[in-house]
Amino acid sequence: MKLHIFQLFLLFTLLAFSWSACDKIDEPLKVITTQEIPDDLADTLFYVDSIFVDQKQVLLEEFTGHKCVNCPEQSIAAHELAEENDHRLIIYSIHAGFYAEVDETGDYTTDHRCQDGIKIFQDFQEPFNPTATIDRVAYSGSPVIFPNQWETVFYDELAKDNVANVLLKNYWYPNLESVLIEVSTTFTQSLEGTYYLVVMIAEDHVTAAQKNNNPAIGPTPDWLDFDHRNILRDAISPLYGTPLSVDGSITPNIEYTNSFFYAPDENWETANCKIIAYILHEETGEVVQVAELGIKTSD
Repeated sequence: MKLHIFQLFLLFTLLAFSWSACDKIDEPLKVITTQEIPDDLADTLFYVDSIFVDQKQVLLEEFTGHKCVNCPEQSIAAHELAEENDHRLIIYSIHAGFYAEVDETGDYTTDHRCQDGIKIFQDFQEPFNPTATIDRVAYSGSPVIFPNQWETVFYDELAKDNVANVLLKNYWYPNLESVLIEVSTTFTQSLEGTYYLVVMIAEDHVTAAQKNNNPAIGPTPDWLDFDHRNILRDAISPLYGTPLSVDGSITPNIEYTNSFFYAPDENWETANCKIIAYILHEETGEVVQVAELGIKTSD
């Protein structure tokens, strides 16, 4: 379920939310972008978690499919690369194209596709799976990055200066089966152009069949209990983002906060879902910062 987002530009002191442990947080004056959020949230039980990102992180959008025999090897390698680098590589998997199609019967009836992922796949004119975008930068003239280039492009992006700090908070309301997402962005330097915030939801650890041609990593030709990682489920924001400010322009050391209220699909395992928020430069389409945080659904 997506709610219609509207933009307000205002300054106010955000009333402190209560953590589930009853601690209070005093928020500074900030520029707020908000949307339709229920008025009675203060009367509802919630659980909160947060992460603060103050160093450069990198986004990898992996284009895959459960019938792609080369995909599991590359996916596993990408997540190993993330672990080796303190998870400063954030990954979500887009199931789209020929290899993501489903069968009416048999082992491949589970549909991992979503319309937003298909749209991204089509917009980037992905030739086949597995491929990826990495911070959506053009490498050798194209944003489509082949697996043998993933590590090189990742380290090139990781070496860039951090231009934005991001505080990501998720408030899970079990009685409403919804999450309030708050993304606060502070740019550390002056930058030209317009900046947009994209917020996605992905589901991690989905067990389902996957074609595989490498016996060194798992069963072939059908890996029936494959651990699918961070499957893109939906765009919570508009697909290519919402302006960080009314016009998208930014000022260093000003905190821009955007809030979203969202109900995950009842068929997803909410405790395995991740909120992934990233900042786009509108003119180049490149990602300058990304943060990822799970949804805490209990104490």
